[in-house]
Amino acid sequence: MRKYLLAGVATLGAAGFAGAAFAQAPAAPPSPTEGTLVTAPSGGPSYANNNNNYQAAQLPGPVANPTPGTIVIHINGKVVVEGWGLWQTGDNGTFHGAPSPTSLAGLAGGSGGGFSKVQPQAIGSFARLYFGGDAMATNGLRYGAAIEIRENFSGQPDSNTSSGASGYSSLETLYVRRAFVYAAGANWGIIRAGQADGLIGIFDNGVTTFQFLNSGNLNGGDLEGAANNGSAPPFFFLGQAGNEYANTKFVYLSPQIAGFDFGFQYAPNTSNGEGINSTAGGVTNSLVGAGIGTGLACGTATTGCPSLSAGPGSQDGSRALNQTAVGVRYQGVLGGVGILAYGVWMVSGHADYTGPGVNTAAGLANLGAAGVRAVGGQFNGQYDGLNLGSGGLALTYAGFTVGGNVIGGRVNGQLGLVPKGGAHETAELVGAKYVTGPWTIGIVAERGDYQGNPLLAGLTQRRGRAIDGGVQYQVAPGMAVWAEYMYQDVWQGGAGGQGTVNVKSQGFLLGDVVNF
Repeated sequence: MRKYLLAGVATLGAAGFAGAAFAQAPAAPPSPTEGTLVTAPSGGPSYANNNNNYQAAQLPGPVANPTPGTIVIHINGKVVVEGWGLWQTGDNGTFHGAPSPTSLAGLAGGSGGGFSKVQPQAIGSFARLYFGGDAMATNGLRYGAAIEIRENFSGQPDSNTSSGASGYSSLETLYVRRAFVYAAGANWGIIRAGQADGLIGIFDNGVTTFQFLNSGNLNGGDLEGAANNGSAPPFFFLGQAGNEYANTKFVYLSPQIAGFDFGFQYAPNTSNGEGINSTAGGVTNSLVGAGIGTGLACGTATTGCPSLSAGPGSQDGSRALNQTAVGVRYQGVLGGVGILAYGVWMVSGHADYTGPGVNTAAGLANLGAAGVRAVGGQFNGQYDGLNLGSGGLALTYAGFTVGGNVIGGRVNGQLGLVPKGGAHETAELVGAKYVTGPWTIGIVAERGDYQGNPLLAGLTQRRGRAIDGGVQYQVAPGMAVWAEYMYQDVWQGGAGGQGTVNVKSQGFLLGDVVNF
């Protein structure tokens, strides 16, 4: 969701202060903390990446370009409110058996069990904050930093005792999603370091993956993310995806030469911030991505440690190490047609599983593989490193943009590692949009075949499909409304009595965003 770059960001350098007169203190200056800071509305979506920090040469855009000896400070945010209706597998099908006569439910008269049911309509909202500074030294060196802060959500505090709105909101928190520094020169390139986008995210920019609505469309979009029961396919193509940008990395982009620029990135592992020394719990999960996040304390190597290179945990082997990528991009206009094309190759190592062997009772219990091992399953706790290619193409003429994206190789879903013996991933996306004045209308579809459940390596693989379309209207600078429809499904055959997935969802969404 919300993956638009070159964001509209109001700058303090362009701001003026409104005059104010107070009879009791006529000489007092206006206070910028009391609503006297006046600036033009944001010209576009707010974002951490902007026209000063996204490639070697600074570009004209919504964020003012610094001049020698100055820094442009920007403090921005957004608020999104959405309403949707969503219908999905499992909405009406969860049966709870009869409670025990000696339980509280039984004593209350609940003797026959019953079904759970999900309400299809909902209203959601979220807020985000963006801080940054773009500076230029007197010798022409450009440098700066950016921070993106998001709102975290939690489920009901206690489903048996509380369902009040206050209980929900008191569990919301703020967390850092991006945090990076950069240094740049038009003649030698740009270096970005920290928790930020890699080559795929920077090169794609949401263009060849058709993220044309403020919801983000197929990339973890707000309607997509509302689905449960695993009915949302992973966003295979990685541009502006959390598993691509949220680990700490080093990225270099060259200056443009005849429309081409080249890039390199490196990350030692999938941790971020100072997570390598965290004491919070959490382990990787190859089904949802590369296990980005905190883990157990790493003073002593322990299962779940973010910088673990070997461990006995059932998922320790699914950690990517030494993630490295190289790529090339072309941006230009030929015969009046705007062209964006890029290709990226990414590889990594992996942590080793050192637990009991799968041919032992302890190993089968540790890996949860007993059910499928008996019917030929190959999962043994070991994984392959990443080895994938990704590329996109978008052609724009007279307001129309058409194009697509492909990814394939040794990857499982969204940057997850493939278990030994598991299937390669191949995924394709196609899209089209038309922009005229304040209106944008478009459609995008994806399909991917990938391993999915690692326990089913060598037996079955997963398929995910989705189609999304919508229309968006720019009401005023910084304010947009949109309507969206999405259908998606996920399927994987089971084996050994486990692993079958066959879920679907579809829904409509109406949204409003204000960027400031």
